[in-house]
Amino acid sequence: MAPTFVFLACAGGGAVDTLSLDPLTGQLEHVSRTEGLPKVTALTLDPAGTLYAGVNGEPRRTVALTLDPASGAASPEAVREVPATTCFLSLRPDRRVIFSASYHEGLMASYAVPGPGGSPGPDGSAGPITEYRSGPNTHSAVPSPDGRFVYAASLGADRISWFPIEAVAGNAGPASGGAVARPAGHVDAAPGSGPRFLRHSADGRRVYVSHERTGTVDVYARDAGTGALELLQRISAVEGLGLEPGPIRSPETPDPGPGVVWCADIRLTPDERFVYATERSTSTIAAFAVGHDGRLSFLRRTETEAQPRGIGLDPSGGWLLACGERSGHITSYAIGADGRLDPAGRAQTAAGPLWIECWRPALAD
Repeated sequence: MAPTFVFLACAGGGAVDTLSLDPLTGQLEHVSRTEGLPKVTALTLDPAGTLYAGVNGEPRRTVALTLDPASGAASPEAVREVPATTCFLSLRPDRRVIFSASYHEGLMASYAVPGPGGSPGPDGSAGPITEYRSGPNTHSAVPSPDGRFVYAASLGADRISWFPIEAVAGNAGPASGGAVARPAGHVDAAPGSGPRFLRHSADGRRVYVSHERTGTVDVYARDAGTGALELLQRISAVEGLGLEPGPIRSPETPDPGPGVVWCADIRLTPDERFVYATERSTSTIAAFAVGHDGRLSFLRRTETEAQPRGIGLDPSGGWLLACGERSGHITSYAIGADGRLDPAGRAQTAAGPLWIECWRPALAD
């Protein structure tokens, strides 16, 4: 059986690592390393064979990496300079436009993908960049599965906003030469919670949000027509860990310090039976079962790599992968029928791994 390829953004090493995941055993093997990507922090994958990387070294840019379906090797092919740092990347469902979030600049942006798949402007340039009034410390930018709205989590404002994807109104943006979009609506998170990452269910009816500062996971019902979110549940991923709420981080205080909540990634398995969320202070992954109505039940907690900012799921849903910013390693876990995580493989990476994407090329089917 052909392997699944695993890609890691390694900010400290300035590289994207490619590993192979054995779909039967979960063993990991290093395949290749794409260097020259200083401070690469975020990835998003076009399953047709392109990986987009957010690079925060000067100049700030998004790099399109073409993927070899036989070896998984990632080769830089096109570049787009961007006006702000990147902490999150996603693709519009048609895979022609990128959405990015910038934590330090407090904005969300959209722009055509670099290279042939993009939509050039009338003068043949890369086209305009649209900036969105998404709020301070914007940490994620995620389109709905139906492609009608894009959602941004503002950690600094404790707010989640949604924007119609096709309607961009407002005046020209001074930093981008494009437009400035305002939200169609927003929902307030709990004060001081710091909403960070969000994930949609496949049908777009539920949204799951991790909160960096308090460690809660919020479950929302989503109205497909208006984009509006309604809170269904708030559940803790850190109960019993003895942690205090964490601060809002800044360039002057990149590490919140010991003894405080520092949650990061959240992922929903392809079969939508389980949700997993990471906590960096204790280097743990919390597992939740998803009920028929989308609500969560806490299952257990698993110790993992040191400071796990990123986790990923292979397309089969049989394996979870976790990387540690401070460990320089990635571990694969078999996902049990009860959501249990059993370690299967481990491999070294370039320094500072913090984002994971998994790809099973079409030739593997």
